[in-house]
Amino acid sequence: MAASFGEELRLAREARGITLRHISDQTRISIRYLEAIEANDYKRLPGGIFNRSFIKAYAKQIGFDEKVAIEGYLRTAREQGEDEVSTTPYKSHVYTDGGSRSPLITLLLTVLILAVLSLGVYAGLHWYQRRGAASENSAPPQTPATNSQQPSTSTAPPTNSATAPATDANAFRVEVTARGETVWVSAQVDDNKKARGILLQPDKAERFEPAERLKIQYAATKAKALEVTVNGRKAQVPTDKTEMVITKEGYEQLLQP
Repeated sequence: MAASFGEELRLAREARGITLRHISDQTRISIRYLEAIEANDYKRLPGGIFNRSFIKAYAKQIGFDEKVAIEGYLRTAREQGEDEVSTTPYKSHVYTDGGSRSPLITLLLTVLILAVLSLGVYAGLHWYQRRGAASENSAPPQTPATNSQQPSTSTAPPTNSATAPATDANAFRVEVTARGETVWVSAQVDDNKKARGILLQPDKAERFEPAERLKIQYAATKAKALEVTVNGRKAQVPTDKTEMVITKEGYEQLLQP
């Protein structure tokens, strides 16, 4: 006697060593529905499109041709005198391969998701704008600078006073100027072992007020471009050397006649 459609499915399942529990776990179809399929008892199934979905999902799990399975199901249903068995509406959370969703529900869900996303973006933008406004309001006001903050020009010494003689007999002020070009010099004040490199800009004086001694080093080719004054009087810059030592006690010997 030929096996019924349900028996064919069961035999195919057993031949592969697959249990109904395994199929139920994979497809989320209740075991009692799987048993009804193997027993050709379609009245126990939800009916309509769910029956086909269950048949296809079952066949896929056991490696049975899904198209052949659907044909076998329809043939058996007709033999039982029923065409696409319909029972009471079935609301299920079962996930199957053939399940479908109403286009209206899909549209409503899409609109709802878009509305939630739009609301989130609006709320985030509103919060960002309020935060920026709060930051601006909390910034301390800038007060205009008072006269006490402005640099005093009444007591600042003149930048270039090479022609102004010193009035203090104990003064020892040296000014070095590069005439018409840029000159690099090295200056060592008193006993400071570390010399300071200075790039003299054209016609801008660099002032020194050592206690006892000032040593200036320069390139021999730049000697003629240097102008040195001591207490407002010009000194002779050696052109045959690369350094000039000026002391408080002996600077007068360097002065030009």
